Amino acid sequence: MSSSSSDAEFQGYSERTLAIIKPEAYEDAEAILDAIIDNGFVILAKRHVRMSPEQAAELYKGHYGSHHFPHLVAHMSSGPCIAMVLAATNCIQKWNTLMGPARVLEAQAYWPDSLRASYGRRTKYGDYFNGLHGSKNHAESVREIHFFFPDMIVGPLLRHWQVKDYIQKYITPTLLPAVTALAHERPAEPILWLAEHLRRHNPNEPELAPQPPEQREEARCHTPEPSEQSVPFTKIK
Repeated sequence: MSSSSSDAEFQGYSERTLAIIKPEAYEDAEAILDAIIDNGFVILAKRHVRMSPEQAAELYKGHYGSHHFPHLVAHMSSGPCIAMVLAATNCIQKWNTLMGPARVLEAQAYWPDSLRASYGRRTKYGDYFNGLHGSKNHAESVREIHFFFPDMIVGPLLRHWQVKDYIQKYITPTLLPAVTALAHERPAEPILWLAEHLRRHNPNEPELAPQPPEQREEARCHTPEPSEQSVPFTKIK
């Protein structure tokens, strides 16, 4: 792989977002997943979930106080969903564009090729469920990804040249002399020897400046010798 294509690959993973296929679009999940991949996203993680009302309320706590909040919580906990972590260049904006406007009628009128235009569903009350969810900004993507994938590391992946630069700057100066010394010593337990050598030559270990001799003794409390000036006070009757 060439350097430019390698950099492009790492740049492509530099942003992540949470995507949810909501209950009303669950049956269309296979087609939606195909559309996600066809549009250049990488699905880093995926899980099928069914949220409780309490979990749905926590996920959508930013909508708390709005008139549609109870209906949103009830709907999101009414059936199975698919939660995914997507990665791509400008992933958050790109996913929101692919989804289309939150209002399905607007999506069908002005973004007919968007996913919400295709997979939004009309409810029995005449309004629409839009079928999909996406994080609106980076802070929300971090919170929402950790809601479903608490062990997921959210952040840009380093490019090849950044990895090489880090190794050259921070790892090689410490590891290379240690491995060289290991080759000369040839100890019976090379792994233990190397671990101890690295511990003793840790560049991050703070070095203490030598103390003057008079400061090396431990400070002790000394009881002063009694003198004429320190005769105990006697109360005069």
